[in-house]
Amino acid sequence: MSETDHRVNRFMPIEGTAPIVRLKPGEVFFDPKPHRLATLLGSCVAVCLWDEERRMGGMTHSLIPTGDKQALHATDASIRELVQRMIRAGCRTEAIRAKLFGGFAPLRALGMAGGSVGAANIERAVAVLHDYGIRIVAQEIMGDGGIVIYQDTESGEVTGRKISPIRQDEDP
Repeated sequence: MSETDHRVNRFMPIEGTAPIVRLKPGEVFFDPKPHRLATLLGSCVAVCLWDEERRMGGMTHSLIPTGDKQALHATDASIRELVQRMIRAGCRTEAIRAKLFGGFAPLRALGMAGGSVGAANIERAVAVLHDYGIRIVAQEIMGDGGIVIYQDTESGEVTGRKISPIRQDEDP
């Protein structure tokens, strides 16, 4: 087991024996079998979808790279991909609920921009979910710092732990 896997296992707040999957930026995860998912977000956005009728869920981890116009629809594409995977597994969009996380500005305290990337991610995610008629039932978005989130795809439970923003040390 790698050091990263060991750390994810050690800090996983969701009990169970389902496999743990750690999502990196740009990844989409869905499997009809239960899993425990984890990801770390700053300006990225994660959309956790769950169908209570089928007891299935999945997660996206999207980032819009600044200056890359071809990638501006990365958030759209990842959410659409997750929804389509769930539909192919028998889920109905009317039964799917969303939980939305991220869009933070982890470097704002250092005087670095970045809030616009997070805001754009959130705006696109909300628009795509609205297009599908998927209701957002929980969110932890915007602000400074970041968040680590964990999702149990069988129960739909999502927990998170906020991360303090990076700050400059003050001269004594």
